[in-house]
Amino acid sequence: MIVDDFLRPIRLDRAGNPAWPLPALTAPQQDGWLLLCDNECQLNPKLAEFVLRKSAERPDIAVFYGDEVVAAPGSAGEPVQILKPDFDLTQLQATDYIGWPLVIKARVFAAVAPNCLSGSGAFSYELLLRTVSAGHAVGRIAEVLSARGAPMLRASPTDRRSVLKRWTDENNPDCEVEDGRIAGAFRLSRRFEHYPAVTLVIPTRQAICEVGAAPMRGRPHILNMLDSLSRSSWPADRLTVLIGDDAPDGSAYEGRAWPFALRRVWTARPAGAPFNYARKMNELWRQAETEHVILMNDDLVVRNPDWIEALLTFSMQEDVGGAGARLLYPDDRIQHAGMAGGPMGACTHVFIGMPANEPTYLNWADIHREWSMVTGAAFATRRSLLAQIGGFDERLSLEFNDVDMCMRMRMLGYRIVYTPHAELTHFESASRGATYRPGSEVALFLQRWRELLADDPAYHPRLPRRSTNPTAAANAMPLWFG
Repeated sequence: MIVDDFLRPIRLDRAGNPAWPLPALTAPQQDGWLLLCDNECQLNPKLAEFVLRKSAERPDIAVFYGDEVVAAPGSAGEPVQILKPDFDLTQLQATDYIGWPLVIKARVFAAVAPNCLSGSGAFSYELLLRTVSAGHAVGRIAEVLSARGAPMLRASPTDRRSVLKRWTDENNPDCEVEDGRIAGAFRLSRRFEHYPAVTLVIPTRQAICEVGAAPMRGRPHILNMLDSLSRSSWPADRLTVLIGDDAPDGSAYEGRAWPFALRRVWTARPAGAPFNYARKMNELWRQAETEHVILMNDDLVVRNPDWIEALLTFSMQEDVGGAGARLLYPDDRIQHAGMAGGPMGACTHVFIGMPANEPTYLNWADIHREWSMVTGAAFATRRSLLAQIGGFDERLSLEFNDVDMCMRMRMLGYRIVYTPHAELTHFESASRGATYRPGSEVALFLQRWRELLADDPAYHPRLPRRSTNPTAAANAMPLWFG
């Protein structure tokens, strides 16, 4: 590969910063591409070929990035692949998963780069953020573009935080940058000067909690859920709980002074009629009187006080379809931290069953990021958007209706976000009891979404397909490295 002929190089230091002043580009040079990388980064000999092919397929992309092979920290140089999802602004705000090399249109670089501060210490990170806010697209090349015999290089968290805070103040002034769940990661958090009214939409059949300690065990899940809402920091006078109850007897709710508004709807169905979760949820959310709704199962218990704030930080954004929560089993194993298309023949909850304190691939369970789908067990969205898409597809009566809803939102251009900062305990399946997957519904779902499931942009084509725990291949230094 003759880099200088097609990709004019701009050398970066070990934190991703160029020498200043930035090089001046003549008018002919601005029609080409620039390659940003450091001296220790060994490039794939086919890099130019990959960029040529991908830029022809996607002429709208202004910046390309790809996978990398690095030495795992503390492993005596054992190489690991860093396989990256497609561009995800939410994840980039939490952590710089992209890094470099970056391949950028010279014309875009000339327009955007001067807006980056020379002393920021995180130039390549700021360049990505400002490229996005300038309206340009960033895209992934799902190939290993670089390798190094040392650990992965990134700008320091301190420098990244300074860049992200300045960029957020300019582009999303309703939000602030806070510390994330893990070292070096950040959390985007909305400032709520005026709390909007929110409705929690909860179906129930008053199933009894059979696990855990007293006083929760032996009581209906829905009462445990309602009691746990007192731990929430969201103002109770801005909260309505709309319960769709299959049980005709509502005496369990009587004699209690709930601090929030409670509405109970008896969701009776004809004798012998099969249970249809999607139909029941459609009936319920249409009765909500607020724009902001959180669709929930009744077998949830609040763990952290600001869980509603964390969900609405994203679901209130106009380009977000909905936000899903981090759900843990009662024994502190992961039940939901996002869903990936492809594994297990269709889609799956990633990291399901793993201890909640165990590290996950690229820290995905501990940072907010976008997925193509999240569970509907705790899903914040907007009533107007549910009306726009017609809510749940009632042909998917028991399974996949929440996943299908997410992907229909994605097809309209809305982002689906997972946030670990909304954390709840999930007893799972109590809202509807034991169920099975009707073959006709599985067939409908797979027929509709087969192509997206086969190449989920929020996942990676080379991550495992027969496991719920994505891991990158080890000992994978490419043959061209050396």
